[in-house]
Amino acid sequence: MAFLTNIGSGRTNLLVAGCLSLLLSTSGPAAAQDKAPEADLQPLPQQVSAEFDQILAEIEEQKEDIEHIERRLADLEGVSAAILGGRRDGMWAATFHKTLELARGVAAQEQGGMNVSVYKKSVVRELSDLPGEMYDAIARLRERVVFPSSDLPPEEFVVADHKLFSQLQDLDNFFRAIISYIEIADEFGLDASDEKDYMTRELADAAANRSIFLDLALNDVTMLRSAIATLPANENLADWLSAAQTRIQMTAEAMQTTVNLMGALGMESRQYRQQVLTVTGEITTDVLDVGIIAGLFSQWGKTSIDLLTKEGPKLIFRLLLVLFILFAFYQFAKLVQKGVDRALGSARVRISHLLHRMIVSSVRNIVVLVGALIAISQLGISLGPLLAGIGIAGFIIGFALQDSLSNFASGMMILMYKPFDVGDVVDAGGVNGKVSHMSLVNTTFMTLDNKKLIVPNNLIWQSVITNVTAQRTRRIDLMFGIAYEDDIEKAERVLQEIVDDNEAVLNKPEPRIKLHELGDSSVNFVVRPWVRTDDYWDTYWDITKAVKLRFDEEGLSIPFPQRDVHIIEQKPT
Repeated sequence: MAFLTNIGSGRTNLLVAGCLSLLLSTSGPAAAQDKAPEADLQPLPQQVSAEFDQILAEIEEQKEDIEHIERRLADLEGVSAAILGGRRDGMWAATFHKTLELARGVAAQEQGGMNVSVYKKSVVRELSDLPGEMYDAIARLRERVVFPSSDLPPEEFVVADHKLFSQLQDLDNFFRAIISYIEIADEFGLDASDEKDYMTRELADAAANRSIFLDLALNDVTMLRSAIATLPANENLADWLSAAQTRIQMTAEAMQTTVNLMGALGMESRQYRQQVLTVTGEITTDVLDVGIIAGLFSQWGKTSIDLLTKEGPKLIFRLLLVLFILFAFYQFAKLVQKGVDRALGSARVRISHLLHRMIVSSVRNIVVLVGALIAISQLGISLGPLLAGIGIAGFIIGFALQDSLSNFASGMMILMYKPFDVGDVVDAGGVNGKVSHMSLVNTTFMTLDNKKLIVPNNLIWQSVITNVTAQRTRRIDLMFGIAYEDDIEKAERVLQEIVDDNEAVLNKPEPRIKLHELGDSSVNFVVRPWVRTDDYWDTYWDITKAVKLRFDEEGLSIPFPQRDVHIIEQKPT
C-alpha cells in the first residue's frame, strides 16, 4: 500500500528511533525536606525494619534468578533466547522498581526522624549500580524491537503494530525507573546529572520523531479515505484504513505519555500537547494553557482562510443552489397541498376529516422531504448512509415511544374504519361529547357542558364506541305509568294524541305506543317516536312535559312507589 510504502522508505530509521521513546510516565517522592539532626533520630520501628529486610531479600532473590537466566541464555538462540531474554528484562524492571520502592521508603523514614543508616548504605549500593543496569536493559530491548513491514497483510500488520507498542511499553518501565532515580538520587548523595541529560536528549528526540510519525499516520488515513471514496467496494482498502486509524490512536497515546515525561523534567512541550489535543480532541488541563489555545485558534483560522480561498466560490454557489432548491420545492409543496385539498373536498369523495387532513399534510411533507434530500445531495453528502442513520434513529425513537406509537396505530385504525368524524357526538373512552378535533395520536371532545377533553386514541379504540349522531334519525324511548284504577284505553289514546301533535315526530317509521308491563305500583306504557337526530332532545323534553300536563287534565294519575310501614307494639311480659 502507498501509505505503508512511505513508512518503509528512508525515514524508517528515524521513526524507529522515535518509537523507542514512547509511552513514558513518571512518579516519585516529594522533594527532600531538611533532615533532622543525628541526635534527634529515633530507632526504626521493628515492623518497618522487617519490611525493608523483606524488600532487600526479594531484590537479592531476583538478582540470583537473573544470573541463572543469563547463564542459560549463553547456550540458547532464536525464539527460545528471545522469550527468555524478555523474561530477564522483565525481572530487571521488577528489581529496579523494588530498589526504588526501598529508596523511597528509607527516605520517607529518614525525613520522619528515624535512624535508617543501616538501610541507607544498602540503598546507596543498589542505586549506584542502577543506571548502568538500566542502560543495558534498554539496549537489549531496543535490539528486539521490530518495526512492522509494509509487505504484511492488514491483519498481520495490525498484530505487528500492537506487538511494537507492547515492546515500547516494556521500555517505559525502565524510563520510569530512570525518572524515579533522578528524583530520589539527591536524597542519598548521588549525582544524577548524567541521567537527567540522557533523559532530556531521549525525550526531545522521542517527541520530535513521534510528532513526525503521527503526521505520517494522519496523512495515510487521508489518502486511504480518498481511495475508499473512489473504490468503495474494495474491502482491502477498508482494512488498511482501520489499521491506520488504530495506529493513530496508539501513537497519540504514546505521544501523550512522552509529553507527560517532558513535563516531569521541566521540558517545554507546548507544541506537542497542542498536536495531541488536535488529534484526540480530549479536553484536559492542557486546554487551560493560553499558549495552546492561541496556537489552536491560529491553526484553525489559517485552515479556514485557506479553505475559503480555495473552495469559497464553489461553496457559495452550492449554498445558493441549495437555498434555491429548498425554496422551489417549498412553493411547489404549497401548490400540491392546495390541489390535493380541493380534490379531496369534492362532494364525490367521502372520507373522514382526519384522513383528509392526513393525506393533505403527508403529500406536502413528502414533497418538502424530497426537496431537502436533493438539496443535501448538492453539498456532496451521500444519501445512503444518511437514510440508514435516519432508519436506525427511527427504530430507537420508536422503541422509546411505544405508548405514543400505540396511540398512532389506534389513530390509523380509526382513520381506516371511520367509526366517527369531526362534528359527531360520541360516547367512547369514558367520555361523552362532540368531536371537535382529531389527530393520529389523540381526539379532542367538547362535552355538552362545554368542557374540552383530550383522549388518547388507544383508549378510544380499546373501548366500545357509540356514535350518537352517526344516523340521520333516532328513536326516542320513553316510559310512562298510570295507576291500576285508571282507564288504560284512555291513557293510550292520550299518549297517541300527544305524539301525533308534535311536529318533530316522523311518520315513518311510525311511532309505537304499547302497554309494556304491569309494574309494582303502576301500569307502564312505552312511547317510541322517531325524530331527526338534531331534534332528539327537544322532542324528548317536549313529550315528557306534554304527558304530565295532559294526564293532569284527563285525570290520569302518575303513581309513585309507596310503602306502608306497620308498627307492632309488643306488650311487656
